[in-house]
Amino acid sequence: MHINYRKNTIIFFSFLIYLSYFLGFLFNENSIGSGGYDGDLTWMWRNFELFKNNNLIEAINHKEFFGSRTPLLYIINIFLNPFVGDIYLFRLSIFFLSLLGPLFFFLCLKERFKDTDKELLLLISSIILLSPYFRSTAIWGLEINYGIITMFVSFYYIIKLENKNLKPNIYQILILVFFSSTCVYFDQKLLFVPILALIKIFLLKKNLRIKITATLIYFLLAIPFVYLIVQWNGIVPPATQAANLGFATNNKSFNLDYQNIGYASTILGLYLFPIIFLLEDYSFKKFYYYFRKNFLVITGFFLIYLFFFLYFDWYNLAQKLLPKSTEYLGGTYGLGFINKLAFIFFTNSVLQKTFVFLSFFLSWVIVTIFFNNKIKNFLLISYFYLIALMITPLHQEHFDPYVLILAMLCFNLKIKINFVNSVFIFLYFVTLLASAIIIRSF
Repeated sequence: MHINYRKNTIIFFSFLIYLSYFLGFLFNENSIGSGGYDGDLTWMWRNFELFKNNNLIEAINHKEFFGSRTPLLYIINIFLNPFVGDIYLFRLSIFFLSLLGPLFFFLCLKERFKDTDKELLLLISSIILLSPYFRSTAIWGLEINYGIITMFVSFYYIIKLENKNLKPNIYQILILVFFSSTCVYFDQKLLFVPILALIKIFLLKKNLRIKITATLIYFLLAIPFVYLIVQWNGIVPPATQAANLGFATNNKSFNLDYQNIGYASTILGLYLFPIIFLLEDYSFKKFYYYFRKNFLVITGFFLIYLFFFLYFDWYNLAQKLLPKSTEYLGGTYGLGFINKLAFIFFTNSVLQKTFVFLSFFLSWVIVTIFFNNKIKNFLLISYFYLIALMITPLHQEHFDPYVLILAMLCFNLKIKINFVNSVFIFLYFVTLLASAIIIRSF
């Protein structure tokens, strides 16, 4: 009786997530600001027209082609999506296509946590439908979810390679190579996916022929991307580079924005915090001993960063680099939720800075827990810090929902999923989504 109650509760929560997802489309939910018919969909729709009215080479090099990703999603939709001629039906098609995200997430979780109840995995996999970015992308037909779906397929086969009882075959390797390469064409920051896949392939015992074949195919699949970089003289189209002068999108301009490190820590900490409660050996007592044991290292790195942050006045520099918009708090947008909350809670600039600095420290403490003397965790987390250095303005979407997915599927962690921590994760991300919607109302 008690077990059935728990299972029914978990299924009910999963149902609520999917219900809210469909209601979000019905009511044109826009929890991130870039949705809406006057949002990012406007320039995406112009891109579709470019590819409809020009041949492929002309469209790729067209002066009006704008965006931060390759043209693959436009090519696929024009050739395979019969609804690309109607903006509402196009939105609807991407909305249903995005349901592949939680489906593949479930399959990945099922492969990794074989002894966990399927109902619990269903709830955890549904959590990405509470991500404001995955959710708004699905509702408004934006760019992000293509890369997330192909990333899930890649992770599924990476996890299979980690199963020492199964002998990998060439077909699984070919699928992994293809989808992990495709990730980069859908989102350049997913470069870590093919790198991780290639490392997994190289770590296979024997199978020299498979390793050589995989390397060769990766090389061939990279050629179109190299062509784009040469044609654009950067990793994004010239129109995007012109709109983001001085950023790390052009071969001739490269700038590292160190002020983003602190804000990146707050975003990482936001998504890593609930994962702490999934750890097998978690307890407040162990957390206390961990902090006391590593106090000098944790505070030392933070104080060094804070010194440079104050000395070079990176706070004001970060605010000046943000695009202006009357729709966002403080007349600016970017730098994640902490920057917005600082404007909501305080009008005094000193209090705003104090709030931000304290958030930096608390988030840094959370992030360091996941280093855990594990080189894999350290490298994956460091990759997001590297991205933060090269992106201005830094947005929450550069981390959401990627950090949650990586923590669940790729981090070297001992995770145990049960009823209590699953409900906590559910409530936590419901709160985040509700907060995002509320903040948008200010």
